[in-house]
Amino acid sequence: MGIQILALDLDGTLLTGHNSVSPACREAVQKARAKGIQAAICTGRNAADSILFGEQAGGVDWAVIANGAQVRSLTAPEAILTDPLGEPLCRALLDLCAAHAVDPCFYTADAVYYGQAFEAFLADCAARGLPLDFSERENYHRVPEGGWRDLIADRHPEILKAILHAPNPAVVDRMHEALLRDGRFETAPSEMFGGALKNLEVNRRGVSKGGALKALAERLGCTLENVMAIGDSDNDLSMLRMAGLGVAMGNAPAHVQAAADAVTASNAEDGVARAIETFLLYARSETFSDPTASSRQKDGGTKTRA
Repeated sequence: MGIQILALDLDGTLLTGHNSVSPACREAVQKARAKGIQAAICTGRNAADSILFGEQAGGVDWAVIANGAQVRSLTAPEAILTDPLGEPLCRALLDLCAAHAVDPCFYTADAVYYGQAFEAFLADCAARGLPLDFSERENYHRVPEGGWRDLIADRHPEILKAILHAPNPAVVDRMHEALLRDGRFETAPSEMFGGALKNLEVNRRGVSKGGALKALAERLGCTLENVMAIGDSDNDLSMLRMAGLGVAMGNAPAHVQAAADAVTASNAEDGVARAIETFLLYARSETFSDPTASSRQKDGGTKTRA
């Protein structure tokens, strides 16, 4: 059957450092779709961002959002999987943040709710030469001081994931350790500027991009062996390991590259386009010209270069 689903992370993967889809990547995604391959954005972001960048890519078919907490069609008003955090876990995260004098970001499918910790994160990024405008988007909402418990009471059925920020990376590490001890959460840490800034993505235990892709594959009448996944970060590890063909970006850290079957160029070098061309359009690689029969040498094995 070959590859039927092309799963694409956004940040550091499909998107350039300028937060856009390059013409080369757009063309490659559309050529894959013309061959009958379903394109799925797989991101920690929400549906609004998936729609925005899906349009930049010329159109995609599906979105796996909030690190796998929801799978939805981008061509029809349909969600085939939703797995929210739930009220007890939202309250536990709020208590953890309060203990460390920060506040969370909560993601629903269509909005982001943030506070002072996210504002401090944006200011730190800008001070290091990376201005970000997330808080200016209409689907980003500032929660007033003292308003978090009311937000949880009103919105907890919709809250899919959280991101925890703190100005001090050591505080993020301590919150991560506490969540690991708790055992009810999936966590994906992220570093910026060589570790000078850190944040932590948090979902309900068992939620992952890989698990969401499994549900999507079943819906489309295939299996994970028929998925090609491309990513660069810790929240991509499950799909890189579970997909029939997992491709890490050249800008991915070493442990992410080790989890993949192949490594492509960086997001600044149209790595997504090169991977699509190599494995789906022109099949230049003998090892992966039939990905369902690949040797799947991961976590330290020999990698194919796209």
